Amino acid sequence: MRTLPLLLLSALLIAGCSDILEEDLDGLGVVLLTPPDQDSTTSNVVQFRWEEVPHATGYRIQIATPDFISPQVYVVDSVVTGTVVPFALAPGAYTWRVRAENGSSHTDYYQRRLVVLEATSLADLTPILLSPAANAALSATALTLSWQALGGAQDYRVELRQGDQNGALLQAQLVTTTTCALSALPEGLYTWGVQGQNSTSVSAFSYRSFRIDLTAPTAPLLIAPAANATLPQAPFTFQWQSGTDASATVDSLLVTDQNQVAVRRLAVTGTSHSDSLGTGVYQWTIRTTDAAGNGTSAAARTLTIP
Repeated sequence: MRTLPLLLLSALLIAGCSDILEEDLDGLGVVLLTPPDQDSTTSNVVQFRWEEVPHATGYRIQIATPDFISPQVYVVDSVVTGTVVPFALAPGAYTWRVRAENGSSHTDYYQRRLVVLEATSLADLTPILLSPAANAALSATALTLSWQALGGAQDYRVELRQGDQNGALLQAQLVTTTTCALSALPEGLYTWGVQGQNSTSVSAFSYRSFRIDLTAPTAPLLIAPAANATLPQAPFTFQWQSGTDASATVDSLLVTDQNQVAVRRLAVTGTSHSDSLGTGVYQWTIRTTDAAGNGTSAAARTLTIP
């Protein structure tokens, strides 16, 4: 048997590894863009921006008050994939810093200082929406909208629109609290917005969308094992076709014994699951559930393991 020369073999190994080794970020820098160093703002939502770093898969951004030498609070410690991220900040002095990361290395941190001033007008402020979450899928026709209190606001204008924020205005209310109840909503996509108001100024609008979904997915289709199958005591595979829905779905496998006691209750990915069971008579089914929590189960099948 002939063998490859050592140098050629080494070259092949290095070439093969080059496809899976990540680039080392050590020595690279992060160019921070905005806000500038020592900036001051009256806005309660600050947009942080920096330049993309080649070969980075994410960026860790930290915000502390007043600094990282003697921090009182770490307000933010998050890994993000983009190079623009907004954060809501109360009035105070902050230091923020960013480093680029991948699975095997990271850059140094690069930091700046920032002061958020108490606003004298609502014009620089943006309401912080709390619930429902952005792009939530809901199976209830009644819900309560909520948001953070906006300093200086005497009341809030709450809008509900069909579709996106440019859609038809369905409701508009003035409320003095930080909640607003909605009821009897039919299925569909909605966008809600909140604007703070006082006698001299108004804030920007904040918008979020949600979907009312009352329709369950179609029933999944069981493929194998066949109905009333007898299987040996050996690993086998459950197979099925997922139910369909307008939103994202997940499948769950349920296996019960002859006393209707669950022996498997699993969230599964894909459309098959390998398993093994002891001697007995079992029933199994798949349930497909959509993002709003609506679910449909396939008619259960019986299988026997003698």
